[in-house]
Amino acid sequence: MAEKELNETEAVREKAMADLRAMMDEEEKKGEVKFHRRDDSFLLRYLRNKKFEVERAFAVVKKWAEFRRDHPEIYSNENYSMRALEAAYRTGYMQVLPDPDKFGRAVVLIDVKKVDFHKMDFEAYVACGMYMLEVMLEDARRQVAGAVYIEDIGGLSFKNLMGLVRFMGKRKAMFQETMKDAIPIRIGGIYFMNQPWYLSFLLALIKPTLKKKMKDRFHVYGNSWDKLYERLMPKEHLPPNFGGTKELHPDDFIEYAKKIEAGLKEKGITL
Repeated sequence: MAEKELNETEAVREKAMADLRAMMDEEEKKGEVKFHRRDDSFLLRYLRNKKFEVERAFAVVKKWAEFRRDHPEIYSNENYSMRALEAAYRTGYMQVLPDPDKFGRAVVLIDVKKVDFHKMDFEAYVACGMYMLEVMLEDARRQVAGAVYIEDIGGLSFKNLMGLVRFMGKRKAMFQETMKDAIPIRIGGIYFMNQPWYLSFLLALIKPTLKKKMKDRFHVYGNSWDKLYERLMPKEHLPPNFGGTKELHPDDFIEYAKKIEAGLKEKGITL
């Protein structure tokens, strides 16, 4: 799949990684940014994201390094940790399906009604999302195929929506940085389900921060679960709160994440 989708071969891969490391070395000599990782898995997520166009991949990895430098509150030990990810994941707000969609992409579920945006800590929220993304991207299949997001926004009260507006408005610039320029994952689509009539407020807030390609990947399906099943995956792969029949257990992804973290630590690498 990697060769077909991304023109990836062993020769292309090795040369691109060498070229990217050289560009990172030169950038670090300027003394403005420091890259916290240089291992193959880390570099390949950026190269695959940009179809092995090294200069474009470097622009993203540099932006990521700048984001980490400029937002130490996100990467604090309190917010950016396995402990914080585990606590957030157990709320059921975010889930990663064990099965990919029919195109091989990772599927992330977001159940908005399980969050009170008036009380949510923005930095902690972003940190958990980033940590989960780092875990997901250790899987080469996800680097190649990318991910889709399914958001159930049924039950999102107007009051909570206004909390979300304030929540995102406070850090609009940060949201733009991460969504537009720094995330090394191919996002195949964002699917909104059970949306209330005032969804337009939410989309009006988010869409201006996105590039045209990302805007085109927004899909509003309402209660048309059959349409979602046909488009992405059978209902047997989704949990009951997303119209399916599969029982998900938070411990499955948490244990997977812990194994990823432990494996990297053995190599002297931190997420």
